[in-house]
Amino acid sequence: MSKFHSMVSRRDFMKGLGMAGAGIGAVAASAPVFHDIDELIASDTAVQPRPWWVKERPIDDPTMR
Repeated sequence: MSKFHSMVSRRDFMKGLGMAGAGIGAVAASAPVFHDIDELIASDTAVQPRPWWVKERPIDDPTMR
């Protein structure tokens, strides 16, 4: 029966559980928090890159006159 199951002590299991919780907590603390879509759109860190065919143009330089 010992070939089929690994022996993990209760202490080792709780240590692993604590380390996993600490890792998940660190990732959650470092990620930006957005409460709604408006905050996500206004954020500089969440800017989606535009496709290659979309060009940035200055406001004072319209394409049609």
